[in-house]
Amino acid sequence: MKKFASLVALLFVGVTLEAQVLSPQDDGLIPKSEIHVGQARVIPYPHLRQDDMLWSRRNWERIHTLEKLNHPLYYPIQALPDRKSLFDVMKDAILSEGSITEVYDDDLFLRPLTMSEVGNRLFRIDTIRDNDDGTILAIDSIEIKANNILAWDIKSDWYFDKQRGELKNRIIGISPVIKDPQEGDIINLFWVWFPDARQAFATNVAYNPNNNTRRLTFDQIFQMRYFNAIVMKEDNVYDREIKDYKANNPMEQLLESKRIREDIRNREHDYWQF
Repeated sequence: MKKFASLVALLFVGVTLEAQVLSPQDDGLIPKSEIHVGQARVIPYPHLRQDDMLWSRRNWERIHTLEKLNHPLYYPIQALPDRKSLFDVMKDAILSEGSITEVYDDDLFLRPLTMSEVGNRLFRIDTIRDNDDGTILAIDSIEIKANNILAWDIKSDWYFDKQRGELKNRIIGISPVIKDPQEGDIINLFWVWFPDARQAFATNVAYNPNNNTRRLTFDQIFQMRYFNAIVMKEDNVYDREIKDYKANNPMEQLLESKRIREDIRNREHDYWQF
């Protein structure tokens, strides 16, 4: 009986090994057809009642792409077969795939942008004319690429859910930040309604420096807040940013950002104390 069971086990292993045929195109130990990241679905947010929101506060934060912890959102600058930068994922989802449609001019989400308007912000034609007679001297095309992204701005709500007894953060909007190639100012290209972008983020993986087998999707990175961000603004009666009332003092701005973050962290502790 034991010999029969061993023979069945060996046959089963042999069939399993024979079925898993690898090719150079798989580029790994598991066939690409068996990797389920491309078919991943977004985990829905838990139901939240207004009566369960004991406290909430809205923040605007900036994720600088050159910080080491934020590198998975910036690299690779050139798209690879198995992964792309966050900007390339967003750009392809808007212009090519059409999976992101909620694109707006600012963080108030009042004026939606058409696909052509988004394309005009990503691809520009710079014409150099003669100052005397206006003759065209040169025509240069400017394309915004992944290496032009200086930071990512996110707009999110912190809230304490008394039903679950936890402090949570939910991102509302996200925006790429660049240096305007023509004017030289730091600007937001556009704002994307974050819930509309979650499916595109959930089906694209980023580099995981700790485990190459368990790569994180961009949606997981944002849900787990696996990044470092600086608070630029909190909801206030004057509707002003930190730089407006801590002007010309970067150290004071940084300390104010940390103060706001610590105040949010202490909220959960304070509510549990009561």
